[in-house]
Amino acid sequence: MILNAQIIQAEGKPKFAVISYEEYEAIQQSLASFDNIEDFLDYIHALNVKNETTTWHTLDDVNKQLEL
Repeated sequence: MILNAQIIQAEGKPKFAVISYEEYEAIQQSLASFDNIEDFLDYIHALNVKNETTTWHTLDDVNKQLEL
């Protein structure tokens, strides 16, 4: 999702971000499926790790490597 926000500054620093109501609703719906912000941040982190991972291993391979 790309946000189209208008940034309002005070004393030369960003103070507020104004977004359209449609974008606000989309964000609200996305966040509604999470119990808290920590769960949402964990989900975003997992997505980033998944996107950055280039090599995948099977559970059997990992168990063999760890001698389990």
